[in-house]
Amino acid sequence: MRPYAVVIALDRVDKALKSIESLQALPRRERPAEIILSVGRNPSLQRNLGVEACRSPWVYFLDDDSFVIPGTVPNLLSHFEEARISVAGGPNLPFPDASSFEKTVSAVLASWLGSFTVRNRYAPLGGVREATEKELILCNLMVRREAFRKQGGFRTDLYPNEENEFLNRMLHHGHGLIYDPSAAIYRPRRKDLRSFILQSFRYGRGRGQQMRVYPCVTDIVHLVPAFFLLYLVSLGVSFFTPASGLLGLLRSWEWRAPFALFAALAVATGVSGMSWHRQLRDLFLIPFLILLRQCGYGVGLLAGLVGGPSSPRPTGVTLHRARFTGRGMKVLPIRSARKMK
Repeated sequence: MRPYAVVIALDRVDKALKSIESLQALPRRERPAEIILSVGRNPSLQRNLGVEACRSPWVYFLDDDSFVIPGTVPNLLSHFEEARISVAGGPNLPFPDASSFEKTVSAVLASWLGSFTVRNRYAPLGGVREATEKELILCNLMVRREAFRKQGGFRTDLYPNEENEFLNRMLHHGHGLIYDPSAAIYRPRRKDLRSFILQSFRYGRGRGQQMRVYPCVTDIVHLVPAFFLLYLVSLGVSFFTPASGLLGLLRSWEWRAPFALFAALAVATGVSGMSWHRQLRDLFLIPFLILLRQCGYGVGLLAGLVGGPSSPRPTGVTLHRARFTGRGMKVLPIRSARKMK
């Protein structure tokens, strides 16, 4: 099998890493030739510097909590036979022993009403196909190192959604992207309501920031949650408007019908999730989480559109090379990454 490198961005190196545990558990032929741990507070910069420290022609980006499933790496590498293909990735799935709430969150993320076109990131849907940034996610993404460097890597002033902007650039420069539903990893889901809402807000804000720095026509679909949020506000206002005149439209059945349709689809999604996970509460919890996800994403999107890209954090980055030994793993510092800019 072709040699490949793994780059993991993290905040500190002295902690247990699911990604390292999973790599060590892989069959020997599937293990990476290099593992670079890039430590700092600017994930985009950390990954860029990690790629610079690699020697392998293919780089596999993982989050520190990504758990690689045996067979995923060979599947990803197989797509680089064609020179035009520069990126390959697959979905991230909940752990088989995930908690009840995590499984419900996963059902929301993988649903059409919960995630629209990006739901492929959270479930193995369809077959192998050429993809866009809508189907790929950075916690399970392999790139051709040469192409990554030529495109300048990730924007260091954009996080999250740095991979979405990068993938759009790759597409617009003629590079091929592949989505492989069989090339999956496991990854934890949010474990409580607060973290789920914050994640929705953060994803929306990242998308808004991305749209400011690299707008694309395909991003129009991501405006839907923002319009939906404004629509919900108008429904609330309708209770305080007169029943006649122009504002009376807000109290009409026609104006409230779209929400009734949304509610019906959300309940139908809840029924589907309940039948799959055998959890009665999903009938009520899934529709509620879908509503919260769309509202949180909409608020975040508006915040990102107004606020623009994040400012780069003035922090140093240190690189470490991890090596498997007979007794576990050895981590050795490479050098100060400040000198590699």
